[in-house]
Amino acid sequence: MVKPELNIDTSAMESFFNPRSIAIIGASEEPSKPSARVLNALLQRGYGGKIFGVNPRYQEVRGVPCYPSLAAIPGDVEMVIISIPAGAVLGMMEECVAKGVKNAVVFTSGFGEVGPEGKAIQDKMADLAKKGNMRILGPNCIGIINIKHSVMASFANIVDLEPVYPISMGFVTQSGAFGAMIYMQASQEGIGFSCFISVGNEADTDFCDFLAYLLDDPETKVIGGYLEGAKDGKKFRTVAEEALRIGKPILMLKVGRSTAGSRAASSHTGALAGDDQIYDAFFRQMGIIRIETLSELTSFVEVHRGGHMPEGNNIAILSASGGAGVWIADKCEALGLNVPEITGETRRKLEEYLPFFGSAKNPIDTTAAVGQNPAMLGKCIRALLADDNIHMLTINIGFADHNAEVYADDLIDIFQATTKPILLVTLVVAPTEIVSRSLARIKESGVTILKDPLFAVQAMSNLSRYADKVKKAADPKNIITTVDPEPEASALLKTPDALSEYHGKKVLGAYGIPITREGLVQSADEAVTLARELGYPVVMKIQSLQIQHKTESGGIKLNLSSEREVRIAYENILANVKHYMPSAAIQGVLVQEMLTDGVEVIIGVTEDPVFGHAVMFGLGGIFVEALKDVSFRLAPLTRKDAEEMVKEIKGYRVLLGMRGKAPVDVDALVDVILRVSQLVTDHGDRIKELDINPLVVFPKGAKVVDALIVKK
Repeated sequence: MVKPELNIDTSAMESFFNPRSIAIIGASEEPSKPSARVLNALLQRGYGGKIFGVNPRYQEVRGVPCYPSLAAIPGDVEMVIISIPAGAVLGMMEECVAKGVKNAVVFTSGFGEVGPEGKAIQDKMADLAKKGNMRILGPNCIGIINIKHSVMASFANIVDLEPVYPISMGFVTQSGAFGAMIYMQASQEGIGFSCFISVGNEADTDFCDFLAYLLDDPETKVIGGYLEGAKDGKKFRTVAEEALRIGKPILMLKVGRSTAGSRAASSHTGALAGDDQIYDAFFRQMGIIRIETLSELTSFVEVHRGGHMPEGNNIAILSASGGAGVWIADKCEALGLNVPEITGETRRKLEEYLPFFGSAKNPIDTTAAVGQNPAMLGKCIRALLADDNIHMLTINIGFADHNAEVYADDLIDIFQATTKPILLVTLVVAPTEIVSRSLARIKESGVTILKDPLFAVQAMSNLSRYADKVKKAADPKNIITTVDPEPEASALLKTPDALSEYHGKKVLGAYGIPITREGLVQSADEAVTLARELGYPVVMKIQSLQIQHKTESGGIKLNLSSEREVRIAYENILANVKHYMPSAAIQGVLVQEMLTDGVEVIIGVTEDPVFGHAVMFGLGGIFVEALKDVSFRLAPLTRKDAEEMVKEIKGYRVLLGMRGKAPVDVDALVDVILRVSQLVTDHGDRIKELDINPLVVFPKGAKVVDALIVKK
């Protein structure tokens, strides 16, 4: 069926994951052949549907009936696995359509990845499948695995691995070999996969189609992915929003952080918006956890498996080593977790339980005494978890025969009575039977056990950020609000002409974005009259579509405080511009109020080829030019998105007031960002780029000083 919230037909994907029958095209008895590996895996794992081979050389392969053609198979065939030379694939696709096959997994390579000719054949395959109401996985993929239904439609060596339980992670990858490596390593770390999908060239089904399917899969609790680049940003956003709504985490290993993909552009925003920055912004906005290492993936899956979500980002650290506790605290704060001071009744209880040479601060140092007095651990944990100001707990201790069972009993009892995440960090090199049994009991209860403190902190940080994002997404106030713009905006954007600063600001003003008081004049007398109305001091700027750099052309004069200065400035501007670019068409001179004080910021929009319009925010001046201290989000934005953008930049403290200056009106700033988002959402087909540079934000209110709108 087509899920209304996704507008993606996930029912057509079902035959990839639970087909009633599978035909292996190119079935073979040669063990090295991909088709032989598939058949062996299906038989070994006990696939319950019908299996057919297609190869005129055999009548049966390993006890499975083999037919000379697909058409010769009696009855229906739901899914085919194609492992034949590239030149024969298109003809086989025609046979599949004629047979009424629902899904095809195409291992064969030699299509879009090798050049234009291969891409042309691949496109024909996709067109044929569309006309025949059939879906294709691949070509040039290593296939698909669904553990629950024993669908081992892959030739990778991962089909030979024993499944790891409990199964919880579905994984989608754009790299077959690297994806298989991740599968193997994660399995060795104890992560059970529900599904594994290698999408190959994505001739028909793509990365996001399988993400969408996994959202509905009850066996998949967490979705992981290896991504090189999305084909359809709108679909990706729709899937990610639904994942956030239902609370199913997506973790993404996205490669390609280099600046090689950055695009040149005429605006500040376009120049600053590298491909990876847009992906990073998209992940932040959609609650997708971007991972850098496999261990970050596996540690999150383990802590999420416990089922406890934190209510905030305050973490308590309980350690038998003071040095380790301090190191963990440093990592917590570096990764965005808060390590609050322990106070009040909690502090009193800890000081009662701990030896006098321990520490009730956070991190809490139990010292090695906890090993000799194991009941101390449970008492300290209960005191910390009873504190409403503590949202999660990490414990760093060693296990020995004389304390392991006490630790285990307390940890299991406490974990079952709380909703707060507990993560145990312990490294036991050669565990005894008692220690092994105790650790197994603890892990079975749901408490996460990791060996490396850094991965433990990363897991807790990612879990905290994800929980916060889910909470914000569910907030009924976190919606995309709109305003009714004045008709002038649409009229100006529909004209074939480019927009000057003056007319660009008219468009902004039509959306309720405050702009400077100003006017366009054609003579010195008009300039003087308007300046008198606005009140001194004023600014004067040349208005010409051919002149984008007003300062370089001598086309701008600041802080004009008298009638005489305005007249001189008018004549000088025209003379400077005529010398700078004699052919420039002059629309007039803009006279506007001169703003003083306030904080200058920049708000911009650039169009990304995958995700559409991205909104940028940053402080003005050196923060943008040299430090590139900016944040991005994809339009349309909610208020929470805009607030996160503002708080995300390193220069955020400037907005809060420094060196005696009053804090600026952040609500007014957020409002401008939201109105810009709506503007480009409403008129995305006409706007390529937009820059407000600067927007001056005051203790109360804000005003656009200069703006550029680049039309398509």
